[in-house]
Amino acid sequence: MLMLFYLACISVVAYSLWGILLKYNPVSKVAIFGFTNQVFGVLLSAWWLGEGSAELGWNALLALILVCIGICIVNVKFEKQA
Repeated sequence: MLMLFYLACISVVAYSLWGILLKYNPVSKVAIFGFTNQVFGVLLSAWWLGEGSAELGWNALLALILVCIGICIVNVKFEKQA
């Protein structure tokens, strides 16, 4: 029952934040943050289940870095050169 409550709380928080972000920002800017779901899912699951470094190794670190780079690339505004 505790795990079910945990999953329900995570869903409520995630969808509430998503709705707030969509209220104040364009969809094209907010949609890219959906790629962080997998990264935070791994981090929270490893923490909650006490898996330690088994799931938080170099692969998870590399995934987090690549996701952050992708988000930065999409959100950075490049000036057009005339």
